[in-house]
Amino acid sequence: MILMLLAFRSVVHAQAPNYEEHVKPLFRDHCLKCHNSDESNADLDLSSFAAVMKGGSSGAVVNAGRPESSQLYRAISHLENAEAMPPESPKLPEAKIAIVGDWIRGGLIAGKGGASLLRSVGVMLTPVKPGSPAPLPENLLNVALAKVIRPPIPQAIAASPGAPLFAVSGQEQILLYGSMNPRPEASRRMFAFLGALPFPEGTIHDLKFSRNGSLILAAGGRGAHSGRVVLFDVKTGKRVAEIGDEVESVLAADISANHDFVALGGPDKLVKVFRTSTGEIIHKIDKHTDWVTAMSFSPDGSLLATGDRSGGVHVWETEKGAIVFTLDEHKVRITDLAWRADSKLLASVAEDGNLILWDMKDGFPSRNIVAHASKESPRYSRRTGVTAVNFAPDGRLMTVGRDGFSRVWSVDGEKLSESRIEGGIPTAAAVLSSGAAAVVGSFDGSLSLWDLTANARTQTLVNGQDDPE
Repeated sequence: MILMLLAFRSVVHAQAPNYEEHVKPLFRDHCLKCHNSDESNADLDLSSFAAVMKGGSSGAVVNAGRPESSQLYRAISHLENAEAMPPESPKLPEAKIAIVGDWIRGGLIAGKGGASLLRSVGVMLTPVKPGSPAPLPENLLNVALAKVIRPPIPQAIAASPGAPLFAVSGQEQILLYGSMNPRPEASRRMFAFLGALPFPEGTIHDLKFSRNGSLILAAGGRGAHSGRVVLFDVKTGKRVAEIGDEVESVLAADISANHDFVALGGPDKLVKVFRTSTGEIIHKIDKHTDWVTAMSFSPDGSLLATGDRSGGVHVWETEKGAIVFTLDEHKVRITDLAWRADSKLLASVAEDGNLILWDMKDGFPSRNIVAHASKESPRYSRRTGVTAVNFAPDGRLMTVGRDGFSRVWSVDGEKLSESRIEGGIPTAAAVLSSGAAAVVGSFDGSLSLWDLTANARTQTLVNGQDDPE
């Protein structure tokens, strides 16, 4: 029976289960004895689609697209802080639980050919128009690569928004790579090491290019000792600003689109927003209950999204520092945040393996995509977790995760392609300015360049040089 259910899941992967054909038979076998139209414990009747939608005495039991937040799914999965169902009985087989989860995630379809209740994600109202070409380094100081026993793990990678250029965290250095080939076929460009920018403050935890590509932001420091954000001029590599004087390493930071503000966060659980021109703090926000681990300004600069180690995500007004939304679907560490180019959609990823798309009209989660979860142990295993997310200019998303894969998704949650990443767990990634290629960093210190159109690796770099493989 279990094998048949697993086979069923693979057949309907492209089409979500519906209540009448797939979920009601399961409820009949396990639930309707206590939850039917004649006997509805806790006022919950599961014998019809309309009754399920009505919910029980404690309210709705299913939320379209969000199984982990649905009372029914949490109960049959025996999750923490949920009343286990069926009571005083073994948990249902995982394959049956998965069918209910897929039904909820697919939008609570009533019957064959029925409509999904998932909210439309929406498309960008206007295509992203290429702006002025972003600068490339021209007169970098001659800084030698740090001597290391093994290549440093790329903890952070950032790509220029308008130039064939990306930055990678090194050993107290920022490593810059640029295109060797000016041909228009951007996905096939070959990249070379251009130079290094010193970051003697310590370990780099976050890297960002400014929205016009003229500045590089590096955030980091030394644990339980010091932390800072440094801004570098892309052309010259010179420091143009130093922000913050923290007693802990800075784990996450970003700069607003107009360069007026820099925000940072870390183990002190605070979000601090500084005025770039003066270095003064204009907002100190203490809403987070755990370490701040991810941070991103919206492309239009009006909003700031921040995430923490306990799964909390908050969205703030940049100018006033006032909270706009609290987004609480994740329950474990937020690893990355990314905005769509029109600032109308926010993507969050976490150690739970999920990619959630948030509608900025009202903070509603439009999609909850299981992006990188181990099949052997789907909840919080060492092979479950998303380590990075990026929007491409056309609205597609790229994720990398602990399962060793890179995946490209449509904005509706359809998996468009996937690639096995060699070199251990992918630790960071960035979609390049063309949108046709990406760079992925791995635990062994290697960098892989990928053609997203052909789904093929085009180049591997290790510690500033081509891998001789």
